[in-house]
Amino acid sequence: MNLKRYIFTFSIFLGILILSHTGYSDEKAREAIDTLRWGFDYKSAEAYQRANRAKQLDSTYYVGYLMEGYHYFEKAEEHTGLAKSVAPLRKAIELFKNDFGYCLGVNYSREDIFRGEWRNLFRQLDYFDMNNRLVNCYISLEQPGEAYNAVMDFKRANFAYDFQSYHWLAWLYFRTRIYTGDKYPFLKDSIEENLQAAFDYTDSLQTRLRRNEPYLRNEILGAVMEGSPFYNFFEEAFLKAPRGVIANNLGILYGYMLQPELAASYFKKMEDEESLAKTVNLGFTYHSNIDFRTSEKYFSEVPDQGSRSRGGHWQGYSTLFVYKGEPLQGALQLREDRDKHGFTIGYGWDNLCLARMYLYSGYADECAASLDKADRFTEVHYNTSFREDQYRFMLKALRLLQIEYQLQTYRFEHKNRWLSLEWWKNSPGLAYRRYTTVYQLANELARNPERDMVYYHIFHTESIISFDELWQIVKHFNRDFFKNTFRRLSREDPRQNLGRYYNYFVGKLMLEEGKEETAYDVLTSILTDPKLDKEYEKLLIARVHENGAIIAGEKGWGPQRAFHLNEFYRVYPELLPFSGVQMAFRLQLAPELQSDARPEVRRALEQLRDFNIDWEPPERENYPEVALRLEESDLLQYQVIINREVFTQGSVDLTQPDAGKSLAYRLFKILR
Repeated sequence: MNLKRYIFTFSIFLGILILSHTGYSDEKAREAIDTLRWGFDYKSAEAYQRANRAKQLDSTYYVGYLMEGYHYFEKAEEHTGLAKSVAPLRKAIELFKNDFGYCLGVNYSREDIFRGEWRNLFRQLDYFDMNNRLVNCYISLEQPGEAYNAVMDFKRANFAYDFQSYHWLAWLYFRTRIYTGDKYPFLKDSIEENLQAAFDYTDSLQTRLRRNEPYLRNEILGAVMEGSPFYNFFEEAFLKAPRGVIANNLGILYGYMLQPELAASYFKKMEDEESLAKTVNLGFTYHSNIDFRTSEKYFSEVPDQGSRSRGGHWQGYSTLFVYKGEPLQGALQLREDRDKHGFTIGYGWDNLCLARMYLYSGYADECAASLDKADRFTEVHYNTSFREDQYRFMLKALRLLQIEYQLQTYRFEHKNRWLSLEWWKNSPGLAYRRYTTVYQLANELARNPERDMVYYHIFHTESIISFDELWQIVKHFNRDFFKNTFRRLSREDPRQNLGRYYNYFVGKLMLEEGKEETAYDVLTSILTDPKLDKEYEKLLIARVHENGAIIAGEKGWGPQRAFHLNEFYRVYPELLPFSGVQMAFRLQLAPELQSDARPEVRRALEQLRDFNIDWEPPERENYPEVALRLEESDLLQYQVIINREVFTQGSVDLTQPDAGKSLAYRLFKILR
């Protein structure tokens, strides 16, 4: 439940009321402290100054520490800042109990409020908000044990309007579901039991709301004027918002249980159309059901609410850009957002998602730089179910792909790589890094009790790696195990639109076993699936054609190889240089280019021919044509023509020392 959007109106009203009375001997000091609470932004330096002034006036009064804790909480943009809010919040809660503990566990009637107990009701709301923020801090700082203790302490106050503690308990059991009581004593003995606890607390929240709503409307709201600031605040925060919390909890839980349609129906019950949780979770829900178009709609509508709204949806949104063959467009969009927010919460996730999109755009160096930034940053997983272990797993998975791309880069740039000094200088170190990264990923998967549910059930709502990234991991392990696993999941997975992806994994594993013809039939059958979205599933289509070309080449099926290779290039050209598959072009040099003896021209053409590209494919097979001609004196213009239509074109500056290298990548729409 988010009280922040009502804090301004509520603060003014509460301030006026509290200023009218205080019951302590140091009345003047506390009265002065109460005046310090209002009329400023908690993010400002003024908030810190006022908090210090309040503590000087009376260090035993909780309000000074409340102000300090709220200042750090609201201002926090990264891990250290959020951690600073914990101590003053805890101190404020302790001091509150010393002075106002008598009002905990008390539910006031309308008559009580008329007689003056409204003052203690407002004190209770302070206690509620302080605890709410403290629990939020602990969860975001990956301290579930402390969060649980704080929630239970909060829950014991037993306010009739306290639905938040039940939500926090459900969230804690869900978010830490992979652990047991051995690590955190409050947890159950299995993932299934922890999930059931999350369901149970959500049910309790729902029951409590239904039971307590008449009291809240009659006794609390009945004591104030309808439509007044407090009435609107209280009704929204404690009667309407909990329904959204219940819907969100159930949506997340049913999404986890592979019931995306049911999950979506709950998320749509959330009334706030601008809710961050609603749009993000609907995006992941439709993503898990392979409805990428609808998923994209919701991800694109996620509101930018500052740093704390980051890191929640690009894990899924970035894969959509990759799947539909537009990774560079996604990278440019996310890079702008990342740079706008800077080194704040979500910076690490932004860099991981940027690395993914850079990689599939063909920018391995930029990918590596983004991964390094994510590795060095201490991320805060704020208001997200994704944890630090998932963050690190995604980092390692993308690092593995980046290493593979680097190895393939040397193979692509050196047709005769065995004679290349650069190959012998760099490839052994990269091969060792690949081995150690695979080993680390294998250990992490083996230790993860939900690997079957979240990772092997591809497109799971809680998975942070794509199907393509998953393959780069599992291909190194036991083939029979994974072949049987994906066959079983293709039968058991209740999501009807995933069959082609499970078949892709089965076909790939058959190919690894040397069963080329069976693998070819399984893989190419994917292309005839009537549910295949040719616009949004380009990555899958490209991978099928990539493997079709490999199999056809090994079997000597010339026409089939040409067909699949051409389709691979047409659908997703950026992948081809890093696939290990040799592309074929027909090279056409303009007469003036053939006769030009300038060193820079000869150098560029020699560099181009050094790449692992077949420039002389069989005459009877149809391949794209690369036409080169001089434009002015120092510009080499290129066109790639497929079936008499220009597929891509541009020019390179011959005065640049790597003009030929740049040209080779540009043929695959990689602008280097």
